[in-house]
Amino acid sequence: MSMITLVATCLWFLLVSNFTGANQLNINCLQSIKSQVEDPNDYLSSWVFSNTTQGFICKFSGVSCWHDDESRVLSIKLSGYGLIGEFPQGIKDCSDLVGLDLSRNNFSGALPSNMTDLVPLLTILDLSYNQFSDEIPPSLSNITYLNTLMLQHNQFTGPLPSLLAQLRRLSRLSVANNRLTGPVPDFDSSLNFGLDSFANNPDLCGSPLDACPDPEEGIMKSGMIGAMVGAAIFAPVSAFLDWVFFNGKKETRR
Repeated sequence: MSMITLVATCLWFLLVSNFTGANQLNINCLQSIKSQVEDPNDYLSSWVFSNTTQGFICKFSGVSCWHDDESRVLSIKLSGYGLIGEFPQGIKDCSDLVGLDLSRNNFSGALPSNMTDLVPLLTILDLSYNQFSDEIPPSLSNITYLNTLMLQHNQFTGPLPSLLAQLRRLSRLSVANNRLTGPVPDFDSSLNFGLDSFANNPDLCGSPLDACPDPEEGIMKSGMIGAMVGAAIFAPVSAFLDWVFFNGKKETRR
């Protein structure tokens, strides 16, 4: 066998090995998702892993592949399936995933802090109309290709990460109907996110919502309130002491 033939053969085996390995990771990804969620409506019944033909996972409900004959997952759209559970961390093995839609389900709990490691290439992330809670992880700001981030109608609390303003490709955003607090990040004005993007978070403030309160003004108000409370307490105490003193003097004179 010539050296050229040997090298070509080695390269071919290497490519086949990498291709097979990548496909198996994507299969593992979907197996993990199915095992980590409850599916009361049996919408994932088509996710059967006994098939061994190339691209068989591309026929699964809610799954799209880069090519129909290749088991590399492009996007997962499971909106309205009624799934129950926490965010499926096994999704990290779908390493070429660019779209994830888990909206209108019953997912709950906190989002993983390492979202960048799990879904680094996402352009679309829709987790709206679930029951996710706790704080929105700042690591979302490192998913640099994101152009759509939909987190509305959940139970997120705490601040909206200021680093989200670094997502320069972001064109659609909603965090409405949560329990977020503090200032809205200083997004580029060209993004033009309106009131609807942030509505119904009573303690969220800053453009395009009402201006955030001035911290110094808050301190002054606290001082004034403290003084008023002090005066309200001191006045009756002072009057009582005066009464005791006055009556004491009268008794002494007698």
